[in-house]
Amino acid sequence: MSSRRTLATGDIDLRATLRPIGTYSRDPTSRWTSNTFTKSVLTPLGPGTMQLTWNGSGRTTAEAWGSGADWLLDCAPHWVGLHDHLDGFDPTLNAQVAEWWRRHPGLRLAAAGVIWQELLLVLLGQRVTVEEALESWVRIVFEWGEPAPGPCELRLAPTPEVVASKSYVDLHRFNVERRRADAILLAAKRANRLEEAAAMNVPDALTRLSALPGMGLWTATSVIATSHGDPDTIVLRDFGLPTMVNYAFTGDARRVAPDEVGDELMCRHLAPWTGHRQRIIRLLFTVGVAAPRRGPRAFNPDIRRL
Repeated sequence: MSSRRTLATGDIDLRATLRPIGTYSRDPTSRWTSNTFTKSVLTPLGPGTMQLTWNGSGRTTAEAWGSGADWLLDCAPHWVGLHDHLDGFDPTLNAQVAEWWRRHPGLRLAAAGVIWQELLLVLLGQRVTVEEALESWVRIVFEWGEPAPGPCELRLAPTPEVVASKSYVDLHRFNVERRRADAILLAAKRANRLEEAAAMNVPDALTRLSALPGMGLWTATSVIATSHGDPDTIVLRDFGLPTMVNYAFTGDARRVAPDEVGDELMCRHLAPWTGHRQRIIRLLFTVGVAAPRRGPRAFNPDIRRL
């Protein structure tokens, strides 16, 4: 049995808007087609799957399955950006930003509405490449997760209870070293308190997440940017963002180290859009801004061989 609702999404660019909560094509918890996005979620009411379907008419159908279906349908407007408002946003403050916005005026910010599921993926991404984190995520979801409700053949992320019952040795099999493993296991044991951050305002949510050992600014801001869809929350201490932003505004492709200097430079570039700084970041990703590579791709050893 499924439940449905129809949303008037108008000219919202749904692919660009939904991308932060369905980033990876290989993610077994989500799936894209030309006109659908489907994702499985561990909701507060239980597991659920929601599929969003659009056809260019300005209306989007949300269909959901599982005990979390009603919760997901309530969340659907937040996923498609209907609660994201452009009040105070002025792209004309910079000629290049104005041109990018002219090409992508339908971009909005999605809010996933959950913490644990996003947090687990972010913790796996600490200090490793995207490819390495995704490989660990896929294996963990297939081995510790369950089949998702509905006919879409997705998998659910593992529950906090399942992860909390594991040990470092179990995570080592997925190429997760001790430091990340300890943070993941602690987060799983404190998941109820961390999940409360989904209903908090952004400052309080950041405080709640960053108070736990192993969760610094990068982890907290990465999770909140996705869970809350806040237009001003930018990811701090990121390895690549300061370089990307600096390149977008200056054309300088030199790497900017992800420390206080890099964050300070990034925030200085984004200062004219205070209140909408994440909107600018998402616009840069949507346009495809990327500084040219100046060296070989980063590589970390497979710790399972150590």
